[in-house]
Amino acid sequence: MKITAFEFKNNGWALNRISFNDQNLIVGRNAVGKSMTLDALVLFSQFLRGETNRTISSHWCNAEFLNDDDSKLYYSYTYNNGIIENEILHRDSVLLLKRDREHAFIGEDEVNPPANKLCIQSQRDTTKNPEFESIMNWAEQLKGFSFSELSSTNSFRIPSMFNEKKDFSEMYEQIHQNEEKENFIIEKMKELDYSIEKIDLMNISEKFNIVVLKENNVKVPLFSHLMSNGMLRVFYIFAYLAYISMEQGPKTLLVDDLGEGLDFSRSKKLSKIIFDYCVSHNIQLIVTSNDYFLMNTVGLNLWIILQRQGDITNALSQNSHPEMFVKFKKMGLNNFDILGTNFIYKYLENSQEA
Repeated sequence: MKITAFEFKNNGWALNRISFNDQNLIVGRNAVGKSMTLDALVLFSQFLRGETNRTISSHWCNAEFLNDDDSKLYYSYTYNNGIIENEILHRDSVLLLKRDREHAFIGEDEVNPPANKLCIQSQRDTTKNPEFESIMNWAEQLKGFSFSELSSTNSFRIPSMFNEKKDFSEMYEQIHQNEEKENFIIEKMKELDYSIEKIDLMNISEKFNIVVLKENNVKVPLFSHLMSNGMLRVFYIFAYLAYISMEQGPKTLLVDDLGEGLDFSRSKKLSKIIFDYCVSHNIQLIVTSNDYFLMNTVGLNLWIILQRQGDITNALSQNSHPEMFVKFKKMGLNNFDILGTNFIYKYLENSQEA
């Protein structure tokens, strides 16, 4: 189960249709809405899970999914001042769910969900409504964190977009029991020139461990809170990939500011490792970045370029603007130059004139 398209609107901002591949790099100038796009996906997921607290404002979402059986699910809802005003779900061309303020129908059967709860959440049934379950499983398995928020001063807590309460050491305990996953972390750290020969857990108290790394030819152990920010971020994302690859169910990972704080060599290597790992482990990856070196490494076919006009953000990609990308590739420039020059502005201007 993967999300293939998304639209979002609240009282202050709108994201027009954005299409997703299996791997995606969202780029754009500052303040165009890169982080807000990930935040909107997080809010969508939280709302599906039933987290309808006061912090979730009135909004509208429209999402498309590719199901495991290759069917397509089209789902949308409007939430306004504590009430679900409408909710619709199609599987391909078949209407499965239709709801307004007064009535709700699953197929031809009328149901009575709570006014502030989504049908697909309140009417879950793995046998009767498998499509509901597919979307709910996607929402429950969605993961996300900000790469730039990882720092040595806060190395014990998972910097999740979902405010997970699990400590990093708790997560690593599961990895530590899987030799293959731990070896992956060590090997990839070495590829980025961090000479790690062993990773272990040190017991501090009955309920608390800390992660300890042993470097080659260094006698003193390296604790996570003593790492440089760059090294910690690399170690963390490798550990996080290993961790979620062990979980069952659909896997979509959001990463904000990937590559932030790394030198050019490590940024390039990191992006290739992460994208390749997600392909081989069937993890849908949606990341944002403004890192020059990372952008020149990730192919333009995976790019989503955001542009903002007032309170509306639009997305440009090979799916939406194939001719623009073909024309740019023929120029023989670096990937970053599609943003660093006025190419996009001129292309769109000429397209409107035509």
